[in-house]
Amino acid sequence: MTSDLRRKLFWSFLLAFLVYIGLILYADWRMLADTLSVFPWGWLPAVLGLTLINYAGRLIKWHWYLHLVGVDIAFADSARIFGIGFLMVLTPGKVGEFFKSVMVRNVTGTPVAVTAPVVLAERMTDGLAMLILAGLGLFAFADPAARLAAAVALAGILGVIVVVQVRPLALWMLRFGEQMPLTRRFAGSLVQLYESSYTLFRPRHLLIAVSIGIVSWLGEGLAYYLVVRGLGAESSLPAALIAVFIFSISSIVGAVVATPGGLGGTEGSLVALSEQLLGMARTSASAAALLVRFATLWFGVLLGVISLLLWPRLLIEQSSQPSAVRRPPSIP
Repeated sequence: MTSDLRRKLFWSFLLAFLVYIGLILYADWRMLADTLSVFPWGWLPAVLGLTLINYAGRLIKWHWYLHLVGVDIAFADSARIFGIGFLMVLTPGKVGEFFKSVMVRNVTGTPVAVTAPVVLAERMTDGLAMLILAGLGLFAFADPAARLAAAVALAGILGVIVVVQVRPLALWMLRFGEQMPLTRRFAGSLVQLYESSYTLFRPRHLLIAVSIGIVSWLGEGLAYYLVVRGLGAESSLPAALIAVFIFSISSIVGAVVATPGGLGGTEGSLVALSEQLLGMARTSASAAALLVRFATLWFGVLLGVISLLLWPRLLIEQSSQPSAVRRPPSIP
């Protein structure tokens, strides 16, 4: 692990500490301890199991995406890289997840420019899936921050997809970039980047990826429902749908604020929306935010740490490894 990455992770853990101290103070730590003591901890395996459904779906999409861009990699190596990637969500804006492309290069010799769009496509299709899960209720609630975050996320995702799929426009932009001093030397990498992106965002591929994302993120949305149900929310289908809505929108807010792991933005939205839409007291809402973030964000980070300890060799480039990827067609 590079010193720069270690430094970023250190500041991320410090930010997490400050966020959770603030959340504990907001909830009143004595009342929070009492609330957590009555939570049915026997439900925790089910909460983690639903989170694992999310992880499994995203792993399948990750490996399938690598196959689409022509990377010849064993599923076991793909899964190990994906596991280490959980640790990278703690970098600002999750940019550290692009380190997965470096690990793919280390294993297969595939240029980073070929697989970097896979990481971008993962995030974008996840965002679309969560917006779909939020559904028509997205603009039904008087929370301007949630509405604005969702609108910005949707506009950004659709904008990138449109530009990539309008091939004449994208090729013109690439040719223009070849003439600019700042981007001229990266022209070859930009071509590889575009060709992979064009393949990943084809309508059929996009439909499959978003469908996988809906199933995956529904798992974590239902995990949040189990948490709030265990802390006093009513047991009903409407309450479950609202819980999925809250979790989806809060995750989008966290992505838009671009803090490491969505820290602060996600927790704040979870608390505010659960108070407003589920009628939860602030202590119960704060306890629910802490529990679901443990079961989703920090459970994943733990898997990432374990993966890194088990397979540190993935961080080392195999210089003798030949490139195992199709060459993208040249730009006309």
